[in-house]
Amino acid sequence: MKNILFPTDFSDTSLNAFVYALRIAKKWKAKITTLHVYQRPEIRGAAHMPNVMEAFYNSIDLYEFENYRDAIPPLHKIAEAEKLDNLEINHILEEGDHTVKTILKVAQKEDAALIVLGTTGAHALKGIFMGSVAGEVLENAHCPVLAIPAKGSFDGKIDNIAFTVNFKPEEQIGLQKVINFADFFNAKIHCVHVDLAHVEGFSKRLDSLKTTFQHQKNIEFHLLEGTNLQHALSNYLTEHHIDVLAMVTHKRSWFQELFNYSKTKSMTYHTTTPILAIPEGALV
Repeated sequence: MKNILFPTDFSDTSLNAFVYALRIAKKWKAKITTLHVYQRPEIRGAAHMPNVMEAFYNSIDLYEFENYRDAIPPLHKIAEAEKLDNLEINHILEEGDHTVKTILKVAQKEDAALIVLGTTGAHALKGIFMGSVAGEVLENAHCPVLAIPAKGSFDGKIDNIAFTVNFKPEEQIGLQKVINFADFFNAKIHCVHVDLAHVEGFSKRLDSLKTTFQHQKNIEFHLLEGTNLQHALSNYLTEHHIDVLAMVTHKRSWFQELFNYSKTKSMTYHTTTPILAIPEGALV
């Protein structure tokens, strides 16, 4: 059985993302493992008082456990409201000095096939690529990661997925993983490249990629021309009713360009379109 890891801080944004985890688990016939990571505060100058420190940390652990225990019932209520309370859902409370490292460690230990997590803030997806917890997970996970913005809503259907390409060899593996994901929803994949330099060779590269995947159903290839990456892609996502934006993520993704707000004040899909990231570590 596949396992979906759902890191959560029990915020409204996180609870909203839980609906995605539930619906995908139903499609995959997978189980869900929720994860809450907390940090113990550092006490300086108390090394000579081990008994006091132990008592203090025990009280912190108990406090976190009680909060975690109280936060679990709302998750079950969401599952009941979605009529998905028959799914297998397990819960993990983990102490860790570094949230991202702890999430990645648990994902490996639980053999997660997908990580689903919420993102916060008015411009959530900008934060993803600018050093946030979600951004680090997207770059370093061993499996695909689905990041859900605060205003994302899910009706259980994914009809259209856009996959951005920059003609790197590893993107073919990433595209195959997106195809596998899309098959569960019978979704159409829009494989797109934004050509800012108007290079003729890009058209040939896209044709070559199209030939490689010509046996696949429900996949289209489009070369978008324009002078602004953000505008070209934003318009495409809007016009084609894209439900999920997928990409291969690297340590320093070229896609960070998309979220440079010095060029454009805002993009409507920043707060509504989930990101399906295929990290380099998942390209096996």
